[in-house]
Amino acid sequence: MYFDYRFEPRGDYLCIDCKSFYGSVECVERGLNPLTTMLVVLSGSDRPGGLVLAATPAAKKELGIFNVTRKYELPDHKDLICVPLE
Repeated sequence: MYFDYRFEPRGDYLCIDCKSFYGSVECVERGLNPLTTMLVVLSGSDRPGGLVLAATPAAKKELGIFNVTRKYELPDHKDLICVPLE
């Protein structure tokens, strides 16, 4: 069966990796470069079992941090910035 896409609605769409995006916004608010800054946003930052909700690309690449990493699993690194979810 043939589907004719000419009759479908057309438009422009923007897709954003929201998890990295949120970490990037936190960097920009602090005047930091989101591509080179190692920053994570944590829920439950007051508990060891808190979760990483957002990690910048540098934190993912350099430290191997991914979303849903637990706070106690984060490496002790002098350049890692941990931001509590507000």
